[in-house]
Amino acid sequence: MRQLIIILLYFVFLPSMLLAQRESVYMQNKSAAPFRPFTYYQASEFELRNGKVNASISSSNGYLFQINGIAAQNLICNKRLNQNQFNIVLLDNRMNKTYVSTHLSKGKLLVACRSRGAYELVYEGEVFLNNQRVSVQANLAGKVRKIKDMKTN
Repeated sequence: MRQLIIILLYFVFLPSMLLAQRESVYMQNKSAAPFRPFTYYQASEFELRNGKVNASISSSNGYLFQINGIAAQNLICNKRLNQNQFNIVLLDNRMNKTYVSTHLSKGKLLVACRSRGAYELVYEGEVFLNNQRVSVQANLAGKVRKIKDMKTN
């Protein structure tokens, strides 16, 4: 019976823990108070609208991390994108702050393909609020769903 429990832990519990950790956001700021940890609780959402892919992930403690404006034709397996090919937004709803990528950001995004048409976006770079620089590392995973294209005047 004990061996069965150990085998069950090894083949069921440990892989599920690894999958649960696949999506994450880590933030680091050297000049101000440390950030609350990004407590992941909901899967990332990927949407295609007007030829652009937007991905976001929410935390249970007031953060929203977004990767916006990726051209659909750039969603290619193992492609690396530079900061000028997408935008990053980090919202802190508890502190009422919005951090964004700028021309000063040094960000890179890796597009990785997963099984059954899913993607994983791996971001490493910086976002800013005024002169405050925040380093961010994030992994988002999911399938792209198409939203009706919107017309602009």
